Amino acid sequence: MDPLRVRSLAQGAAQSLRHAIISGQLKPGERLIELKLAASLGIGQPTLREALKELEHQGFVRKVPNRGTYVTSLTRDDLSKIHEVRLTLEALAFEKAARNMTSQAARELEGIVATMDDAARRLDRVAFHNSDLEFHRKVWKLAGNEYLEMVLERIVFGMFAFVLSEEGREDFLASVGQHRNYLAGLLSGDPPQAVRVFRESTRAFWRRYHLSEPGDLQPPALTEVGITRSGADTAGTPQQLGSARTWLSTGVDR
Repeated sequence: MDPLRVRSLAQGAAQSLRHAIISGQLKPGERLIELKLAASLGIGQPTLREALKELEHQGFVRKVPNRGTYVTSLTRDDLSKIHEVRLTLEALAFEKAARNMTSQAARELEGIVATMDDAARRLDRVAFHNSDLEFHRKVWKLAGNEYLEMVLERIVFGMFAFVLSEEGREDFLASVGQHRNYLAGLLSGDPPQAVRVFRESTRAFWRRYHLSEPGDLQPPALTEVGITRSGADTAGTPQQLGSARTWLSTGVDR
């Protein structure tokens, strides 16, 4: 078969499996039987293995030697370690993105947040995950450092799916508010402020859903997830949103 055809089929299979994981059809810790999956997707096992390699790189699945491939199951300790790294690296991306912000990028980010809000109200987990990731990828791209972008892609991509996989509409709307805060920080004209808003909002989200700050958690049992659902993010303070609207109204690239 044409290698390009194989690659196209593998990408399509990877997308189908991502959707199944995000929507909960495939559960964390579930073993993926290659023969069964290949038949259900209408592809050969070599093509499926290419798809699984992509998902492994993105953090959606883990290959266990001599046992098989499993849907990733993140413990509180895993999430804590990921957030420790994320708070440092993505803060750098937000600082650089704020310096490189343009009016076009601002409009695009506003549109993404609006799409997130719509997906949250419909409780469309796949659409919400895609929009959430699109927002962060836009910020990473604006940072202008392809190596930083590559590392964040590897660390954050799969984590978003697992954090959001069991949330309800109220939780999704709280996340929309969090991203409005992010956007207000990015459009404040003050890169250090963008970093402060990112860190404060991300830490608040962590405390709400994971009980402790990154780095403060004790190693849990393998089956423990420890997610709570209380409170909701505000959609940005009036001062923050006012700054964002003022920035957008100038229509001038920086």
